[in-house]
Amino acid sequence: RVTVDNTSDMTATLVKVDSANKYGTLLEVVQVLTDLKLTINRAYISSDGEWFMDVFHVVDEEGNKLYDGQVIDRIEQSLGAGSLSFRGTDRCVGVEAEAEAAQTVIELIGRDRPGLLSEVFAVLTNLKCNIAASEVWTHDGRMAALMYVTDAETGGGIEEPERLDTVK
Repeated sequence: RVTVDNTSDMTATLVKVDSANKYGTLLEVVQVLTDLKLTINRAYISSDGEWFMDVFHVVDEEGNKLYDGQVIDRIEQSLGAGSLSFRGTDRCVGVEAEAEAAQTVIELIGRDRPGLLSEVFAVLTNLKCNIAASEVWTHDGRMAALMYVTDAETGGGIEEPERLDTVK
């Protein structure tokens, strides 16, 4: 369900999206709004695991509320029932030990989706890895990340081939 509300906020149009929580939904909503050349000034994202309700405070290119009926119709059509694709995930994972830095570098490349980074960090934590640093990039539904991890017990890089395979 998509609602475009021009009365609740004096400075922005509220776009409210209620939907089943499927991978990639939040990103696709943001992409639709961005493709319409709208600026998201603020967003409230909430989910109970199965459902989400997101509220986006958006303005046009000049910083004004949305009054153009065609833009509002396009938002409702683009985000309405059955319009989001929930694309599959193409992915690539690389793991490389860097002994000189006493860290292991993990490179991830693939489709972005809400919660992906959180899940990756949870997996690494369960594998007894400390995340020393990370760099993440997203664009047009894709993501790339570099994570620098150490062994939680030794504090050094992960060098054993079997353990590197497990992390990968």
